[in-house]
Amino acid sequence: MKSNGYRGNVWMVLAILFVASLWAAAANSRTLSFKTPVKLNGAEMMPGFYEVAWVTHSPEATVTFRRNGQVVATAAGKMVERETKYPADAVVYSNNADGSHTLKELRFGGSKQVLVFGEA
Repeated sequence: MKSNGYRGNVWMVLAILFVASLWAAAANSRTLSFKTPVKLNGAEMMPGFYEVAWVTHSPEATVTFRRNGQVVATAAGKMVERETKYPADAVVYSNNADGSHTLKELRFGGSKQVLVFGEA
């Protein structure tokens, strides 16, 4: 009887699909650190680590920021391909006249892709 061989193949396929889905999910999320408070879409995010996840709608993206498992901000962004491959993750923000900071883009280490916020 070869039923164990068939079952083994099914489990192998399921394992491959599971790993592929984890890889795809990881490709659309990062943990980033903010060193200063930043504002985005009306929300102020305090310094600390955030899980940033996005769903792309080619090239638009819906971006969610979580801290300690809680959603703290959601914003529309745009995935842009740059000529430069960035060596490390980076948070880019503008300095406002009142001393606050507005999040402008997220750069991802090892990638040319950048999530840009507030662009028309």
